[in-house]
Amino acid sequence: MHCSATRPDWMHNAGLAAQMAEIRRWHVQDNGWRDIGYHWGIGRDGDILAGRAETVIGAGIEDHNQGVIHIVLMGGHGSSERDIFERHYTQRQDTALRQLIQGISMRTRITRISGHNEYAPKACPGFQVGAWLKEAA
Repeated sequence: MHCSATRPDWMHNAGLAAQMAEIRRWHVQDNGWRDIGYHWGIGRDGDILAGRAETVIGAGIEDHNQGVIHIVLMGGHGSSERDIFERHYTQRQDTALRQLIQGISMRTRITRISGHNEYAPKACPGFQVGAWLKEAA
């Protein structure tokens, strides 16, 4: 899981498609990647939009992309890796993320659900994924 590191009102009126297009532009033009690094994006209203095809290796975490499906949540600006999900994201994003993970698990075997901050010294996604997963249990 990842965050866009954007403020809650970032491009809000433009919608998720425009937000994903802007992230794609950052990844392609600024980073030199061939496409957006994420496979899925989740907007603050709970909308879900595909990015890179799941069959194509993502570009979310250096040296940790093989066999991984990357999901980005819109928001997370100013977050800490120890924050709770609700501090930076909406209930609709929570619901959408859990549904997306369930859908992915129906078509492929998930062996681990983790955040960017478990692989790199970053706050992203702005919460501890393991603790967030336990909240639903």
